[in-house]
Amino acid sequence: MKKLLALFLAGCLAFGAGACGKQTEAEETPPKTETERIAEIIENMTPAEKAGQLLMADFRQNADGTGMTTLSAEAREAISTYHIGGVILFAENLDTAEQTKQLTADLQAAAELPLFLGIDEEGGLVSRLDKSNIPHEPIPAAAEIEDAAAAGRIIGEELKELGINVDFAPVADVNTNPDNPVIGSRSFSSDPQTAAEKVGGFIRAMEATGISACAKHFPGHGDTSMDSHKGETYAEHDLERLRTVEFVPFREAIAAGVDFIMAGHIQTPNATTDGLPASLSSEMLGILRQELGFDGIIITDAMNMGAIVEPYGAGESAVLAVQAGVDIVLMPADLAEAAEALTLAIETGQITEERVEESLTRILSLKYDKGLLG
Repeated sequence: MKKLLALFLAGCLAFGAGACGKQTEAEETPPKTETERIAEIIENMTPAEKAGQLLMADFRQNADGTGMTTLSAEAREAISTYHIGGVILFAENLDTAEQTKQLTADLQAAAELPLFLGIDEEGGLVSRLDKSNIPHEPIPAAAEIEDAAAAGRIIGEELKELGINVDFAPVADVNTNPDNPVIGSRSFSSDPQTAAEKVGGFIRAMEATGISACAKHFPGHGDTSMDSHKGETYAEHDLERLRTVEFVPFREAIAAGVDFIMAGHIQTPNATTDGLPASLSSEMLGILRQELGFDGIIITDAMNMGAIVEPYGAGESAVLAVQAGVDIVLMPADLAEAAEALTLAIETGQITEERVEESLTRILSLKYDKGLLG
C-alpha cells in the first residue's frame, strides 16, 4: 500500500512542480482536489487493504504478559499484514511521556497509511493517563466537571503532545438510571439539556486542539440496568423517548462538529424491529445518519465485549457492523478472523462496493483534514 501514499503525495506535489518552472504554463497539471486524491487511493486499494482501514486494533500486552510500551515485532507484523487503519492505546501501553511519543511514532512508521491513534481519556474513573508516569493535569469525573470546555482543551493538548489523535470522549449518555452499572459519574448530568451543553463545550474545545473527539455510547447507555461488557444490554424506551432524552446530547455533539460517534452494543426492542444491538443495526444507525444528520465516522464500541462475543463470532460481527453502516470496527476479539472475514465479504460483494467506499471516504477524508495524509 506504500504506492497509495506515494500516489497521494504525487498529487499534492503536482502544482508545486509547475510553479518551479519544470513545466511550461500550458503543460502544468492542475492540482488534484482532496476528493480526487482520496478516490485515487481507494481505486488502487486491494480488498484486504480496504478491510484494514475499517479496523482499529489494540496491542495491550507482549507475549509474556507485560505491557507493550515498545512496539513489538508481533504488533508491527499485524499492522502490516492486516493493513490496520487505527490502534487504540491503554494504560498498559503508557509509561513516560518520552516512551509514549516514541511508541506512537513507531506505530505510525509501521503503518502503510497514517493511523488513527485513539485512547479513552474521559477523566475520573476512565483515565489512562492517571495510571501512567506521564505528567498531566488530573480531570475529575464528568459529573463533577463545571467547565467542560476547559477539560476538553486540557485533555486535547496533552494527547496531541503524545502523538495521539483521537479521544474516545466525551460520554454523551444521560444518567437517568441511578442503578446503571457502567455510566454513573461518567455522564455529565441526568438532565438532557445540561448534558448536551457540556458535551458540546467539551467537543468544540477538544477539536480546536486538533484532536478528534468521539461522543459515546449511541443511542444512549444512561438508562440500562446491564453492562454491555458482560452481556446483552437493553434500553427499553420507545423512539419518542429516545428523541427527547437520550438523543439530545448526541444532537448537540453533531452540531459541535464531532468527528466520531461510538455505537453502543445496546438493543432497543421498543424503538427498532431488527433485534440487533445498535452497533449492528442498520435501523438505529440509519436514524443516526438520516434523522440526526451525522455524516462523520461511526465506530463501534469494543467488539470483544460480552454483548458481541457471546452471540456472534469476531468475523460475523465485523461484517454485520459494516453492512449496517459502521465505518470502523473497534477491537475485534480476533483480529485475524475479523480482517479475513471483512476481506472476503468485500471480495464477494457481501459488503457492497458502495458501502465500503462510503466508509473509506469518511476515514481518509478525516485523515486528510487532520493533516495525517500529506
